[in-house]
Amino acid sequence: MRILSIDYGTKRTGLAVTDPLKLIASGLTTVDTPQLLPFLEKYTAEEPVEAFVIGLPKRLNNEGSAVEADIQQLLTKLKER
Repeated sequence: MRILSIDYGTKRTGLAVTDPLKLIASGLTTVDTPQLLPFLEKYTAEEPVEAFVIGLPKRLNNEGSAVEADIQQLLTKLKER
């Protein structure tokens, strides 16, 4: 099983994945954000993924960033699927 990490952006989202032993993480690809969920569905159908790690950026004063609401929506959609 692998761990897939998501660096969410409003236009493009970066993805990285571990090797099956979870020793090394490598960049996987960058996906246009509107195509993120279809890409993840296809990828997880082909590769076993144990968990997602999703970056949650903060401002210097530790408040949520402007993209935080979008990330929370993504989390909800991932949990539903």
